[in-house]
Amino acid sequence: MKKLFFLFVLFIIPLLSQKKLNFEFDYATFRYDTTTKYVEIYYSIQQSSLSSHKNDSLYEVEALVNLAFVDSASGKIVQQKDWKVINTVADSLELGKNINLIGVVGFSLIPQKYYLTISVVDINNQENKVSFKEKLNLLPISAQIFSLSDIQLASRIIQDSDNQESVFYKNTMEVIPAPNLLFGENQPVVYYYSELYNLLTASGNIDLHAFVYNASGAVVFSKKKSFSNKTESRVEVSTVNISKMPTGAYTLVLVAADSTASKKAFSSKKFFVYNPAIADTAFKQMGNSDFMASQFAILSPEECDHLFAKSKYLAGRNHLEQYKKVSSVEGKREFLYKFWKEKDEMPETPENETFMNYFSRVELANQKYSAMKKEGWKTDRGRVYLIYGEPSEIERFPNQLDSKPYEIWQYHNLEGGVIFVFADLTGFSDYQLINSTMRGELRDDSWQRRIITN
Repeated sequence: MKKLFFLFVLFIIPLLSQKKLNFEFDYATFRYDTTTKYVEIYYSIQQSSLSSHKNDSLYEVEALVNLAFVDSASGKIVQQKDWKVINTVADSLELGKNINLIGVVGFSLIPQKYYLTISVVDINNQENKVSFKEKLNLLPISAQIFSLSDIQLASRIIQDSDNQESVFYKNTMEVIPAPNLLFGENQPVVYYYSELYNLLTASGNIDLHAFVYNASGAVVFSKKKSFSNKTESRVEVSTVNISKMPTGAYTLVLVAADSTASKKAFSSKKFFVYNPAIADTAFKQMGNSDFMASQFAILSPEECDHLFAKSKYLAGRNHLEQYKKVSSVEGKREFLYKFWKEKDEMPETPENETFMNYFSRVELANQKYSAMKKEGWKTDRGRVYLIYGEPSEIERFPNQLDSKPYEIWQYHNLEGGVIFVFADLTGFSDYQLINSTMRGELRDDSWQRRIITN
């Protein structure tokens, strides 16, 4: 969300003497049934930002929250809810402590575009209030497409819980949300919760990869697990230890793929780390702009060059020439921000899914196609994989008596069907592209002569 960078700054910079209501929220969407999605709104109110009143011998803080989903096309309210957040303490000293009043509310909604509006008022000081308005695009549901829900980040997940009365209880566990998405010295572990759907449509077992990217697009954490597709859906919960990660913005990406890699699903979530003992970075509020709140705004010159090198497969000749002419780090940062913003296929969502999906493929290419100390994204197979995605079919010929090892990749959905032929000409597993029927790619109809060994 665009607001999160500034909430991050506000959390770090101590509040001045004037009391201001500190309300933060996040959301995640899940499948509800065949026609609707379930939207969970996670919220947090800092108790010390509310005024109190004395009730007998107790002290009470109270806030009124109003939330509405508005049809973006008609402007009509589709669903709304009002509720109070109340906390009572016996000692007035408790009011000044850094305690967050955390909750969750849920709604079932038909997939379409909405505006989410939230207003919060301090009941004991009604001049103390905040409001938010944010776009929310709920994508259609399919019973055929292998898919992942949104990722919910949490401060704690209690598995096999029997506390079904808890507002955080779901699927036999309590998932305690972290609405500010801030982790670090006081919260060194990121818990996450996600759901996988339509697993029976997958071919064989499922591989689930988890990656964490820093602001420059480098992978700083990864892990993988595999499971069978014997059930239609499943819940995935796990953790990321961020205690050694420097202060900054990060993105968690989940990539689920079946055993043939013919079906894949992605989900991503941005979060923030504040570890002053790891990185002595002085954060400054840089102005209310999308660019300044993005991961590109803090890249070093080397990080800019490395990121663009990985991105160049999607760049045209003009982009390549323009980037060469940019000399300042500020110019490179802005160039990369605009470059990827133009390629965002879902600009109405808070994350740039195109960017995250592309760099997830970069990491997978490194795992699959690295050769001769060459990173996978730099190889011919890695390049084709990054540009065109997963092939529809792969024919492998690794041990032919009369030819060098080669592979034929088929893409049924490109130009009516195209092929790419790669061969290990050197014997060091660096498969080079020797023929393709794709327009603009290397074509050699007599490619077989290059792989004959006799």
